[in-house]
Amino acid sequence: MSKNIVALDASEHSGLKIKSDKTYSHASKQYMVPLVAAEFLSSSTNFPIFFVKQQETGRFKSVALMGFEEEENVVFSNNKVNSTYVPVHFRRQPFAVGGSHEDNDNMILCVDINSPLVSEKEGVALFDDQKNPSEMTTNVSDMLVDLIAKEKATELFIETLLECDLLEIADLKINLGDAGERKINGLYKISEEALNELTDEQVLALYNSKYFAAIYCHLASLSQIKRLLDLKSVLDKKQ
Repeated sequence: MSKNIVALDASEHSGLKIKSDKTYSHASKQYMVPLVAAEFLSSSTNFPIFFVKQQETGRFKSVALMGFEEEENVVFSNNKVNSTYVPVHFRRQPFAVGGSHEDNDNMILCVDINSPLVSEKEGVALFDDQKNPSEMTTNVSDMLVDLIAKEKATELFIETLLECDLLEIADLKINLGDAGERKINGLYKISEEALNELTDEQVLALYNSKYFAAIYCHLASLSQIKRLLDLKSVLDKKQ
């Protein structure tokens, strides 16, 4: 079912509830998930972090890789969470933000009413009996305001990487045994060679911006490709 994201309205949606899904089954077919730089540390011990170029805008964003083909997620699958960290993108669903992201007062809390997490029978209510936002709704709104700020900070981080010419194409070829070799296109990573050739001025700028932690978390996360392969192997044997 396609998404149907609408602005949350106390009158129209007063009877809606949000179901809890601690296995994040709604994420089981997302093989890439957007990340903000603030998530790199927690993510780096669970899944590889890459950068991808958005076709519609030409801008780069950071993502976690969770499978090796579309609709394959080996981290969140079979009602099991194979991770010590759950990205904000999964935790915020089925909510989204509409309106102006430049002004918190003009941001609109939205919900995907077609989401399997939305129900009229079970879950936590979006509004109380007086049609005021419930505590859950208020908490989600605060989380999304924080996420928007971190997305802006991540955009600045990636812009700095590009200015320093640090991103390079990641030639990712995966050996899947009997299934043969698979190449994943469109991924970028930070070049260690370019990182080592930065000028003193560039190094100081990255240091003052506190970007080195995110850079090294990204580089360390690439070792998690093997973990994904191991999870895929286990998953394939069960199917």
